[in-house]
Amino acid sequence: MILTSLEMIDFRNYEQEKIDFADQKNFLFGNNAQGKSNLLEAIYLSCLSKSFRTSHEKEAIAFSKQNFILKAEFKFDNGNKQKVTLLCSNNKGKEISVNRKRISRISEFIGNFPVVLSSPEEYNLTTGPPPERRKFIDILLSQVSKKYIHFLIEYFRILKQKNAILQKWKQTGKQNQIELEPWNERLVEIGSKIIDFRNKFSGQLSINIKDIYSKLVKNNEQLDFTYHPNVEFNSSEEIESCFENKLKQLFYKEVQRGTSLAGPHRDDFIFKINGHDLKKFGSRGQHKTVLISLAAAEYELIKKLTEETPILLIDDLYSELDVNRENNILDLLEGFGQVFITSTEIHNKDSKEEKSKHFFVKSGTVQPA
Repeated sequence: MILTSLEMIDFRNYEQEKIDFADQKNFLFGNNAQGKSNLLEAIYLSCLSKSFRTSHEKEAIAFSKQNFILKAEFKFDNGNKQKVTLLCSNNKGKEISVNRKRISRISEFIGNFPVVLSSPEEYNLTTGPPPERRKFIDILLSQVSKKYIHFLIEYFRILKQKNAILQKWKQTGKQNQIELEPWNERLVEIGSKIIDFRNKFSGQLSINIKDIYSKLVKNNEQLDFTYHPNVEFNSSEEIESCFENKLKQLFYKEVQRGTSLAGPHRDDFIFKINGHDLKKFGSRGQHKTVLISLAAAEYELIKKLTEETPILLIDDLYSELDVNRENNILDLLEGFGQVFITSTEIHNKDSKEEKSKHFFVKSGTVQPA
């Protein structure tokens, strides 16, 4: 899939801008705070309906305006074309249409326009708390499986109901275990499916990221990416029983705290280089290289499982990296489809790229360079 054109109206610092893109590499350069990341955000929003910078898309409405509009035209690997229009207003919220047909549920939209992101905004993936890593995995799996999206939605609906009961018990001091049983049963049923999904797909992702990282660093560093489920198990068949047992063990503690303490909403994923926790011991350059490796591994996995080529967005590619790793990354990207790369200046290798376009971004305008 490629993004052939994008129009932004009153989005961030863009008043009205329409851009036609190259099928392969698109280099966006310019000084900081000119709109490069905003453009990537607009692409990401057009593909996923969600921003990677804020959970409140209304924040992207230009100052003193009432709404923003994004119009994105896509061409798929089979030659089919689709146009996405996203309207976000202060009054009505967010509306999405594909070929002028209104999308009623976001879950119907996610995964239809695959996209992968590597951005400084994602440093929390390797440095931050577990929810950041769960969010990454959830976005990845939601793009390859509609079942996974529905499992997630249902799981958090059940979790909300269970936590409401636990909070009520904590406040009143009265409890009735029978009241909780049907919610725990559903939590185990749906939660076990999420755990199984994460376990299987993180294994595939781990193989990809290890191989890609070694190609980028070309030294004796070995990267490991492992799934640390909150519910321990040895096989897929054991997940439900292990989940049930953990809930039984934690029953009184959950009542005491007024919240659910077991399940995939407490999972984590760990990065290690040569056996050392990246979060604790990694350099800035290692963190950056891991994030790009992760994006490339995600890209390969989505392409394999959906049989559709994703769009790859890399924000601020050259920061924190030495020249060798910069060149290794650009070499790696030769085998990819459409890529968008931002930086503050054109590098020598960028200027020699064939089948690519260079854009200069300044004060909310985008001009061919």
